[in-house]
Amino acid sequence: MAELLNPKNTDAFPLVITPGMFLHSLLDLGDFGNDLAIGIQKQKLWLEGQLFGSPGAILFRGFSVSNAEEFARVVEAFGYESMGYRAGAATRKHLVGPVYTNNALDSETELGFHNEMSYLADYPDLVVFFCEVAPPPSAGGATGIVQGKAIYNRIKKEFPEFTEDLENKGLVYYNLRSEESWKKVYETNDRAEAEAKAQILSRTLLWLDDGGVKEILSKGTRKGIRELDSGVHGNNKVWFNSIGSAKPWFPQFQYFEFSDGSKLPAKAVEAALKIMDEEQVSVEWQAGDIVVMNNHSVLHKKHAAAPNTPRKILVSMLKTSGAPV
Repeated sequence: MAELLNPKNTDAFPLVITPGMFLHSLLDLGDFGNDLAIGIQKQKLWLEGQLFGSPGAILFRGFSVSNAEEFARVVEAFGYESMGYRAGAATRKHLVGPVYTNNALDSETELGFHNEMSYLADYPDLVVFFCEVAPPPSAGGATGIVQGKAIYNRIKKEFPEFTEDLENKGLVYYNLRSEESWKKVYETNDRAEAEAKAQILSRTLLWLDDGGVKEILSKGTRKGIRELDSGVHGNNKVWFNSIGSAKPWFPQFQYFEFSDGSKLPAKAVEAALKIMDEEQVSVEWQAGDIVVMNNHSVLHKKHAAAPNTPRKILVSMLKTSGAPV
């Protein structure tokens, strides 16, 4: 059977697959092989069962994948559609095929737990990370992953009204930009032109008296709690949002509010951030590692590293179109 990244985690989250591994004797799937792309093509149905059910995340480790082109071949082996990164809030550069650079944050900057692009109406079903350059041991820079059901189950017990509001009211995500900032981001001094560019990105600009702008990241509201497909997940409700990304700035978070304009309760948010850190599994990157996760049920975060720590993570965001998410 596949190994555990964390021996204390009896749910095998994430599932770790290495070259030559015998996957499951009962299903007679046999040896996974040494060519990861071919292995994915041969074992796709079984892999989908792991990604769209439990555990929801797989770490491929020890395979010979060393650059963006080889990573693209692995991603394309799944046969899913790349959704690119249109309207995303981070800064990414397209490299080849379905492959993009990760966010452009400094090594020492932490990015808290979130479901990728959950602030938009259209977001990826699968997120795939590839480690081209691993940070040195003990330098930091790991990626944390956590199951949304674990967060939801715990926070619901402590703050049931908060989880109900997340589910029923939904969230509005926004940025507060100074006049200098919005002019730089939209490359114009003209408000009408900035509004037109924002509309292309499904954003709305609300002008402030000081010349700045409240930039709504998506039209409409986003649910903060989702119920996954009952046929696959057994009516599981999961934490599905980007509230955790506020952690580096807590408690001065100004990036989301309920759809009625009310603020999120600070005590509940603080408790949720703590729960995410407690429930996470930390992936200490090794060069060549590939992590595939169900974006509907698994959140991820970037841990801080020492200044100027070498670390290069590439990413691909996929729409599964018909797979049981």
